[in-house]
Amino acid sequence: MSRPARSPAVHFECVVEAPPAGHRAVLIRDAADRTVGRLAYQVCHACRLGHISDIAVAAHWQGQGLARHAVHTVLAPCADYTWSTSRQSAQGRRFFAAMTDETDVPFPPSGVRCPHMVR
Repeated sequence: MSRPARSPAVHFECVVEAPPAGHRAVLIRDAADRTVGRLAYQVCHACRLGHISDIAVAAHWQGQGLARHAVHTVLAPCADYTWSTSRQSAQGRRFFAAMTDETDVPFPPSGVRCPHMVR
């Protein structure tokens, strides 16, 4: 799995809440440090599960691989975990189907979450 090239006009910032399965986010910020995208997720290392609860990129930044790069960012340390997502819109289904093809990691909607993730 190769990571996508990162656009020089943005940077990615990881925000982590306390373990064991706290809420986390990858913020996508432009050169002026404005948030232009966000991927919210949880990871439980004990149960080897990951869950993407939300992913969004501002309309004028879409189509540049930013959401794709954010997914690669969260998968990198946990690629062999079982992943799921929240309910998916039609656009989300197309995106996660493409990410499954690219990464060989399934992203089923409304997938399994462990007790550590539920609070």
